[in-house]
Formats: sequence, C-alpha cells, structure tokens
Amino acid sequence: MLPAIDPLSFPDAAFIGDVLVFDVRGRNLDTVEGIQVKPARGVRAMLGDPLARRDSPVHTGPDRLTVTVQIDFDAYPGDRRLWVQSPTGDSNPLILTVML
Repeated sequence: MLPAIDPLSFPDAAFIGDVLVFDVRGRNLDTVEGIQVKPARGVRAMLGDPLARRDSPVHTGPDRLTVTVQIDFDAYPGDRRLWVQSPTGDSNPLILTVML
C-alpha cells in the first residue's frame, strides 16, 4: 500500500537557515525508504535525525516517521513539494513555503 502523510502533522512554512526535525503522521510509513523535495535547490530533507538536533527518540513506525528538513542560507524563497517514497510508490505531496 502507498504511504500517506497527514498534512496537519507537517509544518507548512520555515525560514531560510532553519533546521526542522519533526514527526509526520500518516499510514504505511514503515516502508518508507526516502524523501524527495522539488525544487530541491537549497532545501534538503532526510529521514530520521542525522544531524542529532533532537533529544527525543526517532520514529519509523507505520503511523509516525521522523523527518529532518534543512534550509540552507542560499535557498530562495517560495514553495517546495515534499513527499516520501517506498517500494510500493510515493506518498501524497505536501507544500513547505520557504520564507526570508
């Protein structure tokens, strides 16, 4: 089954220079293998907490997944689409607005 992300569990905006570590909620998230951002210039999304920014545990269960989004200082403002990928396919895309 395709993974799905609940838009209410996803931040809808961030500032240039931010590093966000948050848990998204949804369905079939235990099979997720990657995360994509388009357009990607200046914005990196990673599964888990590879930058060790958080004190709480990382989640990789069927209904909750920890995600890190790093917005570089050279990122341009505007909307980005993010979605997770699994062997069965991609999730619904979500919008993150990068602000100055």
